[in-house]
Amino acid sequence: MTIEVETPGGLKSGSSVMELRLEREFLIPMPGAGGSDWGGGFTMHGEAPFVDLGDGKVLFATNYDRNYSYLSSMTHIVVQVLGYRELAPPLPSGDNARTMSAAVKAKPSGVLRPKDYPTLVTFTDTSKPKSVVVVSSDNLAAAFGAGYRLGRMTFQVAEQNAPLTATLAARFPALVDERGRLILR
Repeated sequence: MTIEVETPGGLKSGSSVMELRLEREFLIPMPGAGGSDWGGGFTMHGEAPFVDLGDGKVLFATNYDRNYSYLSSMTHIVVQVLGYRELAPPLPSGDNARTMSAAVKAKPSGVLRPKDYPTLVTFTDTSKPKSVVVVSSDNLAAAFGAGYRLGRMTFQVAEQNAPLTATLAARFPALVDERGRLILR
């Protein structure tokens, strides 16, 4: 996934290679099943992308929204994007295993629809993980100042076994211990 941001200094982008793995597929969901139990269990590995905007400003994509809704998880976003009809070449729909298998072979790419954007955040101080602030994809200027605007988010299926992005820990060491525990307010 790649995120592009228009800044006063020009276009900036950040990308990340993540792995979405289908662990199991249930043919018949059990009563009361929800989330990843409907249609299979997925796991996501790697880091979500971030964009260094300069002057200490960084925009991060997250794996979940502030309510930890399944529909806003990176896993669900990827599955939604794989269902876009405009992907070239088009992929089969309705069967997660078949869709993912076809995606690995076809390597489709596309532009995310705004409704499928992950939640975006920034930190008022990247050395203080609790300083996380949600950023509106419609109004980056409110968080970063005049002249900042989200360009687009793109998606590209990479080669199977492509190396996963692992730069966040080195760049933002204070966030490492909080990974998975940050609470978006």
